[in-house]
Amino acid sequence: MYFTKNACRLFLRQASFFLLLVLPSFLFAQEPQTPAIRVEVSRVNVGVIATDRRGKFVEGLQKSDFHVFDNGVEQPIAGFLANDDPAQVLLMLECGPSVNLFGSEYAQKADALIRNLAANDRVSIVCYSSTPAVQFELSEDKASARLALRDLNFHMGFADLNLARSLLAVLDSLRGVPGKKTVVLLSSGVDSSPPQSTDDFHAILSGSEVRVLAVSTTRLLVQPAKRHKRSREERASRENLDPMLKAGETTLQNLAAATGGRVYFPRSAEEFDKTYLEIAQIVRHEYNLAFVPQPPDGKLHSLSVTADRAARIDHRQAYLAPNSSTQ
Repeated sequence: MYFTKNACRLFLRQASFFLLLVLPSFLFAQEPQTPAIRVEVSRVNVGVIATDRRGKFVEGLQKSDFHVFDNGVEQPIAGFLANDDPAQVLLMLECGPSVNLFGSEYAQKADALIRNLAANDRVSIVCYSSTPAVQFELSEDKASARLALRDLNFHMGFADLNLARSLLAVLDSLRGVPGKKTVVLLSSGVDSSPPQSTDDFHAILSGSEVRVLAVSTTRLLVQPAKRHKRSREERASRENLDPMLKAGETTLQNLAAATGGRVYFPRSAEEFDKTYLEIAQIVRHEYNLAFVPQPPDGKLHSLSVTADRAARIDHRQAYLAPNSSTQ
């Protein structure tokens, strides 16, 4: 579910009630254009997380252990990256009012993710509000990435939170990046520029070959402050906020599901730490399989992956096949 622009503005007005401040906007100056997302026609990449019956990651699997099915038909695996091959991780942070609502210290908890990546993994940091802005370029330099995260300014951003547009732009920027790719999204799920067609949007996500792991801020926003009795105005404001935040949770769930990812709803500093540690493990234990799409019919195809010695496989469930006219 996505928000209309009016609903998003209502959310931000309610946010201002709690913040009692006006958020300046210096970073995003122009209305973004929806980027063109092109479908890779040479092969389809599928990120895979393999776990055993106890939920532990299964390491050391080989290409021969996997089986990939396109619309139920097994396909030859044309490419394979093992779980110890480097990962490309883009940390995408909502830098709008919600971050100020729950406190930027929770966003800083993403430091645990960066610290626990493998030495040869690369990380990038992007803030988004009206548009995405790169705060740290993709690099193996984790120490500099942690400094960049620490120095982020969360008092920025327009009243618009263009989640879908920003995510499409980020996916397009990763299109030419080789290897295993993950977007770790810290967001309320509020979207003031939703796609006209959610089906087309999810088809683009499925075809992006990038896993989205979403960390929701909504549970922090809906829980009342300790030892604080709400005023009538606060109760009325909360009645408007709660449905929007619930819808934001659904938005994040749909984004993650379309890419074979997961969504988390931490409520405390300890839960944020645990979430980012788990995400670091997921990123480090992902396998990547590739096959040549057959046939090039321009339709959405279902995907299924099995693996020997694994009880559970997490991966995206579909991909958009190229059209024969683009071959």
